[in-house]
Amino acid sequence: MAFKGKHLVRPKIEINGPVLEHVKQFNYLGSELSLDGEPDIEKKINRFQEVCGTIRKYFKNPRTETQMKFYKVTVRPTMLYGSETWTTTKRDANHLEAAEMRF
Repeated sequence: MAFKGKHLVRPKIEINGPVLEHVKQFNYLGSELSLDGEPDIEKKINRFQEVCGTIRKYFKNPRTETQMKFYKVTVRPTMLYGSETWTTTKRDANHLEAAEMRF
């Protein structure tokens, strides 16, 4: 993506002849990149909820210390993988925080 001020610029990019197509979103290294980042954020929240369900299934009453360690080592990195590419809005931040609070 390229911007000029607040406006998105769509430069013509050629690689060995053919011009690259402009797309709204694409998958790269397991993350779905888009202008607003929303599809990837939703995908990560859903994955986070799956991981939380697995934790509850196999660890009926884990100690708080164990839960926090597991969260920091496994759950949070799963949810935030690729977050550097997100254009996070206040709504997205609230959605992520709400998912995190459910843990």
